[in-house]
Amino acid sequence: MRTTELAGSGPGLRVDDPATAPPGALRALLWEHGVLHLPRFPRDPEALTTLARSFGEPQTVFPAGHRVPGQPHVRLQSNVRGLGANAGGQYWHADGSFVPDTPLVTVLTCDEAPDAGGETLFADLRAGYDALPGALRAEVDGLDGGFPCRRIAEQDMRRATAMRTVVLSEAERNRKLAELTDFVRPLVAAHHTTGRRALVLNEYWLRDVPGRTPEEGRRLLDLLYGEVTRPDRVYRHRWSVGDVLLWDNASVLHKALPAAPGRRKITRRITAAVRPGVPREAPGRTA
Repeated sequence: MRTTELAGSGPGLRVDDPATAPPGALRALLWEHGVLHLPRFPRDPEALTTLARSFGEPQTVFPAGHRVPGQPHVRLQSNVRGLGANAGGQYWHADGSFVPDTPLVTVLTCDEAPDAGGETLFADLRAGYDALPGALRAEVDGLDGGFPCRRIAEQDMRRATAMRTVVLSEAERNRKLAELTDFVRPLVAAHHTTGRRALVLNEYWLRDVPGRTPEEGRRLLDLLYGEVTRPDRVYRHRWSVGDVLLWDNASVLHKALPAAPGRRKITRRITAAVRPGVPREAPGRTA
């Protein structure tokens, strides 16, 4: 196994020949670096699902119309109308942070890459926390963030209905709402495996800081986002067909940039819910 730091700045490591990795090595590398680029990893759905399963339980894609046919855990994403899930996420977020206490690992592979735009940015939540001045770090350690996820989803659905852009059936909307709740969680969390502390942020689902006025909470969150997303803490990945990226949503935020007009981008994604403390080995396969 050969590893090199990803070009530029921010988190991440390139891993060549992962088949030669000792048992558990990919897990250790992911927990340390936050993002892994596996350029020659096999991309068939079974291999990608096995990779995800080595970190936790692959999640079933909902709604079913966004699944790769015959693959309940593989989500098709694109900027092509009517092809899979809309490739959104153009804000800083961690996958699955609309559900409390569910750390996720994400596997993403690229089937069609734009020749301009469409990059994905990654920012290190751990480095951002470590860089906070001592007094601010101590302050944030004692604060929670408000995630009114059900209320936000209800508002989104009402807006979609009014604009006649509804893509879910009534049954699908009810199921989605049943899985969401409004909750608070600490703005700082220890990693489920390493214990390293990191900020907990999401530009869409995190809306306030309980105990602070809306203005105070907004100023604080803006400050934290600014610290985490400083250019020297961000890795910019330009996609090529065949890329496989793996990232730890407890350690990094990511943000998709739009492809240039007229350029297509098609990816497939699997998320796995991590089972802390359960040692599992990443697979040893190559193309």
